[in-house]
Amino acid sequence: MGDHLGGSGLVLAAGGKLLLTDICHYSGTFWLDPANGETRLLDGVFWFMNPAEDGIYASDQQRGHRLCRIDARTGAVEPVTQAPCGGLIRQGDWLYYINEEDRKLYRLRVDGREESRIADEAVEAFALQGDEIYYATGLGIRTCRADGSGREIVSDAASAGLLLLGDKLIYADKKNRRLLTVFDLRTGSARAYDDLVPGSLCTDGRYLYCSNRMHGDTIYRIDLELGSKIRICGDSADHLHMIGGEMYFSSRFEWHKMSLSGGQAAKVITNSRGQYDE
Repeated sequence: MGDHLGGSGLVLAAGGKLLLTDICHYSGTFWLDPANGETRLLDGVFWFMNPAEDGIYASDQQRGHRLCRIDARTGAVEPVTQAPCGGLIRQGDWLYYINEEDRKLYRLRVDGREESRIADEAVEAFALQGDEIYYATGLGIRTCRADGSGREIVSDAASAGLLLLGDKLIYADKKNRRLLTVFDLRTGSARAYDDLVPGSLCTDGRYLYCSNRMHGDTIYRIDLELGSKIRICGDSADHLHMIGGEMYFSSRFEWHKMSLSGGQAAKVITNSRGQYDE
């Protein structure tokens, strides 16, 4: 599904249930009920899951990466558009995504109407904040308004992935050994971390969390204000997701979780059996 540094929307809490995509056998998506420990397997391999009042929006790998809506009560799946999409982000009544055929950035309403192209260049990744979109292209990082107007150049950086945290853009710099790089939108300055190559990134709004390919994909916590970092988990990890005060991640194709307040990571589900662990 492309070069995505974010968690890729493979884990989602919605409607009192926990959804985890089977990334081991790609058999479907596990629908877990923490209240009673029951597990169902939904018909769809969902990426980039986004919650909404009328359901869950996602890209279904099982159906050619097409944009679909999942009923949060029944798990029923219906198509929204035939376009194969990646990097899906919902904001209000709009869905933003990269068309995986032409690699352009589009948006459309949640009911499938009013589709329009946001960027003319091929887009590798993008991030949203309010009425602004930041997107990575082969010629650098650009910005525009949510409707595609007011396009401007932000940086000539060649970024893999893109995460927005406050007034900072975070990415792996293709021109600099894919090192974790933080670009300050206020000053235009960039800082690279010489010993961090991100495999996956997520944030709790305060700290940045990174699986570090330079150190066996173990998980680090970075304080962007102080510039400090610390390793918080020695497990090999990918697909980091933040849900409440817990981090979910995959390790050897099995889902685990750990509390941000400390403690060992615990297995959530074994994909080969679909077993839910308390």
